Amino acid sequence: MTTFIDEIIQDLLNSEIPLSQTVIVLPSKRAGSFFTKNLKKKLKDEICFLPKTLSIEELVEDISGLVPASQTQLQVELYHIYRKQFNQGEPEPFLNFLGWGQTLLGDFNEIDRYLIFTKSFFDYLSAIKELNHWSTDTTSTLVSNYLIFWKSIELYYNNYKTHLESLGLGYQGMLYRKAVETIDSYLKENTQNYFFCGFNALNSAEQTIIKKFLERSTTKIYWDIDPYFLKDENHVASTFIKGYLKNWKELNAINSIIPQKVSYYNSQKTISATGISQNIGQIKYTGQLLSKLSQEELENTAVILGDEALLLPLLNSLPSNVLALNVTMGLPLQQVAQAAFFENWFQLQLNRQESGYYYKDVLSILDQQYAILLLGDARLKIKKEITQKNLVYINPLRLENDAVHSATLKLIFNPWLNNSENALTSILGTIQMLKEILLPQKNWLQLEFLHAFLELFTQLKNLNDSYTYLGDIKTLKQFYRELLSKETLDFRGDPYSGLQIMGVLESRVLDFKNIIITSLNEGTFPSGKSQNSFIPFDLKIEYKLPTYREKDAIYGYHFFRLLQRSENINLLFNNEAGGLNSGEKSRFLLQLSTDPDVKYTYIEKTASASVSLKPKKLKHIEKTPQIIEAIKKHAQSGFSPSALTTYIRNPIDFYYRYVLGIQELDEVEDIIAHNTLGTVVHETLEKLYEPYINTPLTADILKRMMSSVDKEVRKQFDIWYNAVHIDTGKNLIIFNVAKQFVRNFLLHEQRDVSDGNEIIIKALESKYSVPIREGIALKGTVDRIDKVNDVLRVLDYKTGKVDKYHLVVKEWEELITDYNKQSKAFQVLCYALMLSKTEGLPEFTEAGIISFKNLNAGFLKLSKDRNASITVELLQDFESHLLKLIDEILDINTAFVEKEV
Repeated sequence: MTTFIDEIIQDLLNSEIPLSQTVIVLPSKRAGSFFTKNLKKKLKDEICFLPKTLSIEELVEDISGLVPASQTQLQVELYHIYRKQFNQGEPEPFLNFLGWGQTLLGDFNEIDRYLIFTKSFFDYLSAIKELNHWSTDTTSTLVSNYLIFWKSIELYYNNYKTHLESLGLGYQGMLYRKAVETIDSYLKENTQNYFFCGFNALNSAEQTIIKKFLERSTTKIYWDIDPYFLKDENHVASTFIKGYLKNWKELNAINSIIPQKVSYYNSQKTISATGISQNIGQIKYTGQLLSKLSQEELENTAVILGDEALLLPLLNSLPSNVLALNVTMGLPLQQVAQAAFFENWFQLQLNRQESGYYYKDVLSILDQQYAILLLGDARLKIKKEITQKNLVYINPLRLENDAVHSATLKLIFNPWLNNSENALTSILGTIQMLKEILLPQKNWLQLEFLHAFLELFTQLKNLNDSYTYLGDIKTLKQFYRELLSKETLDFRGDPYSGLQIMGVLESRVLDFKNIIITSLNEGTFPSGKSQNSFIPFDLKIEYKLPTYREKDAIYGYHFFRLLQRSENINLLFNNEAGGLNSGEKSRFLLQLSTDPDVKYTYIEKTASASVSLKPKKLKHIEKTPQIIEAIKKHAQSGFSPSALTTYIRNPIDFYYRYVLGIQELDEVEDIIAHNTLGTVVHETLEKLYEPYINTPLTADILKRMMSSVDKEVRKQFDIWYNAVHIDTGKNLIIFNVAKQFVRNFLLHEQRDVSDGNEIIIKALESKYSVPIREGIALKGTVDRIDKVNDVLRVLDYKTGKVDKYHLVVKEWEELITDYNKQSKAFQVLCYALMLSKTEGLPEFTEAGIISFKNLNAGFLKLSKDRNASITVELLQDFESHLLKLIDEILDINTAFVEKEV
């Protein structure tokens, strides 16, 4: 395959022009690197001076004599001029300016790149803005300020340029306009031979500069365009070049060269367009395509990412046969995991209250990689303290005293007090500490990430020292985010070997035998009608500024140019219509499929990335003598009903919790949890009834209890729930629910007493532990034992909803195997059995549940065969099945097998 660069080199070597007196100007630095590499390969062992290669931006910078300023400095300097010139009241704060300053800079850039006569342009623009508000009857302050701004826009523009030029700086468009102004003097001083290669969409300044060069006989321009596109009157790929060939009077047969004599595009080749669901599906499919290529083929293969955000997924999906690769795109710094540390740190400080830091913000930052490096085990102590004490807001000074005395901890949790200088001092100090940790470990990748953050925050520190605009934390965070979104980490390696991964613009002038292009959907490739500009569409048309139409033509040129010399082409698009533009394939694919005059074969198909699904394997843990020994120890101390029902629900959970001793993770309750609500209700009822044990309840007693409900519920919440704001939000609702549960229960008791029933509380929260066989005990806590008339009742409180059918025992086998249907009946029978073995049961005994969410149903009695009495025979039957369940738990030959949920 002969590439465009090879054709230029051949033409250059065939000419008599000395290489040392030649300057090659290309669209990008990367193209220049490939040109030099290919030229060296062509010269082989010949000794000579190579030509100089420049990107168009480098040439313009050289001509203008100005230095391009960073986007950060450009924004700050523009705001500086805006504040200085603004004399109509109070200027916008810097935080608001960040929302529109970048757009305004972009418009200034376009105005200069296209050499617009600014006086008439800005008059026209302000008139349009005023016309938009002509129908307003009464002029508001907002509208007045808006119109004043647009009338002052020319003043801002002129003063901004003067200010930058005094600093020797400029934005890109300013450099272009300056280069046009100084091109004549530059050409007098530079007599070298200039070759312009591979240009397509040129702005007005570039056209003026290149045409000035072309006036010299030693200048040549090489167009990278297939003859097939030039012959087609309407083909999008030739939109710009066709216009230059037609309108530039400076062009002639000698200096305007299209090296390609025959059409490579319109030749025998296969183009495969594949529709795949979602972006990740495309990336996985790309990996499959690459896995089929040999090492030799990979050397001449490029993956073009239509959506550059897919770089990280692609790098993680490359097959094992990709031994070498070159990534021309930078890795966005905001995609680095470590960026979350600084994001969480800003959030921590912004959410800070007088009472301290919100616990979720503290836990978030403690789980970040940098916090782990800095704090080590100290962070675990802090997390433990937060969860154990249920701290919703944490005082940093108290945190230091109780958890660990550490300079690092103080650095992280010292309040910034809404001061950007405090923030940057803390951040830069922390970065220095991280550097001291990572350097001895020789963790070069982490150090590379850290250095990028150091540069970013140092840049912010320098700006903060020079200007006062970043005063508060919110503004600092917003500016940090803007900088972060533009910062990239460049990959290092051999740029010429292995698989090439690049964005669309990096592919300019380069040719590959095998190409894979992703994200060929409308709205992505091409990007569609989005215009981030204050300049109205009609005004852009009037002054020949680029619109989305030109942008689409640029995308079209890059796309079809990539196909020219390629032989194996795979085009991927998302075919799932799951959102805006997601399932609409690119118009370029439609153009490929409908062109009637082509010789290539176009195939469109659908595919999916191969996914190997492994059938879910239920966990299976064989019992060992050590496991049996651990269970026996637990049996001696006593099985609780909840332990046994855990085994019934899922044996593997029993193994984790009661054999291995793994407890559920403690979490802070900023919203009162259901189990805490249950505990508060239980404890409140115990405290209210406690003074009246063995005393018949009366209406007066229950009335006294009712008057104490609010006080007792609040007291129990203070004990069981450490919350600062219990009287607001969801917590207030749950607090009132708890009070209502208790009140409703007392009202229910009052009705029973009024109906003539005698209620005597015999015991509350009684703890039992009874042997049921040698070495095996049953233990538990019974919420309430009372006597209603002549019937002894064993009661369990439930704050959740329980229905009658939950307490109907149908089959004994089902009782020890079906958790969902029989767990509550099982629990109540355990309590009755313990009471029977400890104290014996009178003739009339019942057991059941009071459900606070089903209080109208009253006392829900356990029943077997429609008999609600707890008899000796009933308990004997239950005990035999209970022992059967325990024997299964203790049986070394019965493994713990996970149940399917």
